[in-house]
Amino acid sequence: MDKLQAISAPFTKGVNFTFWLEFRKADQVDEGMFTRKDFENVRRLGCDVVRLPIHFENFCSPEDGYRIHEKILGILDNCVRWATELGMHLILDFHNNTGSESFTSEAVEDILAPVWTQLAERYRDASEYVIYELMNEPHGIEIPVWNAIIERIHQLVRTIDRKHYIVVGGADWNSFRAMKELPHFRDDKVIYTFHFYDPHTFTHQGATWCNMERIRNIPFPYVKERMPALPENPTKLEIDRFERYPKEGTVEAVAEFFDQYAAFSRERNAPIYCGEFGCFSACADPEERAGWYRIVTTLLSERGISRTSWDYYGAFGIFRMKPQMFSEHRLPQFPEDLNLPIVEAMGLNTEFNDQDALTTDILHE
Repeated sequence: MDKLQAISAPFTKGVNFTFWLEFRKADQVDEGMFTRKDFENVRRLGCDVVRLPIHFENFCSPEDGYRIHEKILGILDNCVRWATELGMHLILDFHNNTGSESFTSEAVEDILAPVWTQLAERYRDASEYVIYELMNEPHGIEIPVWNAIIERIHQLVRTIDRKHYIVVGGADWNSFRAMKELPHFRDDKVIYTFHFYDPHTFTHQGATWCNMERIRNIPFPYVKERMPALPENPTKLEIDRFERYPKEGTVEAVAEFFDQYAAFSRERNAPIYCGEFGCFSACADPEERAGWYRIVTTLLSERGISRTSWDYYGAFGIFRMKPQMFSEHRLPQFPEDLNLPIVEAMGLNTEFNDQDALTTDILHE
């Protein structure tokens, strides 16, 4: 039976360029971490979009009216130019602090308004490849409060720029429950977004930042006989994860998520987009990690839902991160360090010409 199709976004698939414009002040940002060549390489993978997470709160301050640092604006100008020249969409993502102890303040509008005023004024005449994502994963804020804020920011941008698409997401970490309560924007250039890391027990096994460092060797899909034993003296979180996994760790459970998002898209008559999805590479079995990506990207594609994976170079990324890369402070190389099973599982291109030095051994590593 044919799957319910979401309303199409103007792009199909891509990646997040992470850890570049995050976690540091402007004078600490390496302008050359990503270059036009990186955009070209992503294009060669078959992608037509890059999502650029930006910690604007590190690049401006209330003392000067939240004026964005010129160095950062110069980097964004380059990215806009490169993406446009290559025929790729670029999502400028206001990527706030999402640490486990963080929360979105009701005063967040104090920075959102001046930042989006500056960006809309700067790029209103740019190519249609530029897209604005008003804010990443608001959380710890009441849904009605957030809805009022995002509606005002949307209206603010539209007073300046009616040309470009705007990405909007609900409170509660872009949850479906909060998405259903978002305003009806009555704007034919609004894209609703969600993030997907389910089943979390599989995709985040071993992750220290969510207290799962002792949860290891979790299979996907769930197979009772292959489940590890609970850790010794298990915590409440660990017990809860293990108890829920037989239900959450199935392909059917994953598919239900995407069915509801496709239905929402049809109800709102608006595109929907998965802005982040991924599986932590450190502890998941490599074959099962690739299998998870294959299942998720297939389910998304079957429903016509666009996507950008989290991430490119990082621990959720599409490269083989060798230990010496960290000690030598260097990035993996394209294409020789690509994790080809993951690239293939995500439906990206793995066929390159001779100058890319992809040997038969690497292709079948």
